[in-house]
Amino acid sequence: MIPALFYSSNDLKSYAEELAQKLGASITTDQDILSKPHLELAESGLSFFHPDARSTNKFRIDFESGSMGWRLKRANHEKLIKKALGKLDHPLKILDCTAGMLQDSMLFLSLGHEVTAVEQSKILFALLEDGIKRNNKQSLFKNLHLERADACSFAREANAYDVIYFDPMYPPTKKSALSSGQLEYVAKILEIESIINNSQEDFEVLQLMPVKKLIVKRPIKANAFADGINYQVSGKTTRFDVYI
Repeated sequence: MIPALFYSSNDLKSYAEELAQKLGASITTDQDILSKPHLELAESGLSFFHPDARSTNKFRIDFESGSMGWRLKRANHEKLIKKALGKLDHPLKILDCTAGMLQDSMLFLSLGHEVTAVEQSKILFALLEDGIKRNNKQSLFKNLHLERADACSFAREANAYDVIYFDPMYPPTKKSALSSGQLEYVAKILEIESIINNSQEDFEVLQLMPVKKLIVKRPIKANAFADGINYQVSGKTTRFDVYI
């Protein structure tokens, strides 16, 4: 169930009503909701809060600050992703089946590629749309197509891509569970929306797609989803399994 949407001023009421209709959520100005899981629309944008999250900050998508802003400024230094894509003589059409916070999609865009990013969660999709709307550099998104859909159902109909990119969430270790407040919030959002994916089954559907390359992002020590990997690109904590 989508939690209530709190809006902070009457100037935002019409936008809040529009968002709530898309989400299937109720709207409120009752501040009692602020101690419960909720979405909040303020002048600074749309955010999500969950009282059980370790981070006391509300979760909001911002492409211009923090680690995302830093990575975008040095996109050409992202050697692992560039090696996974391979040597290129033209921009690629990439289907990112697990949009999440759009971090890797934004790198693909910064490298000159065209990206269709698919996100199943209504809440995450709304947060992404809001983050894009607030961004000062709209030119970054000119080659982005953001779709709210189940990745596999969308992929079954898609045949116009060079690359499928698959970065499934995986059970956190004790170390990683404490490392990212953002990832914990994503997990809380999926829990609230009762979204449960079977990464192995999703991979098996995606592997049947008629594309030139399937890139799967995995923790460095995780098992591969299947044999037949054509090549791997490994870093300290992450690797890319590439199927051609």
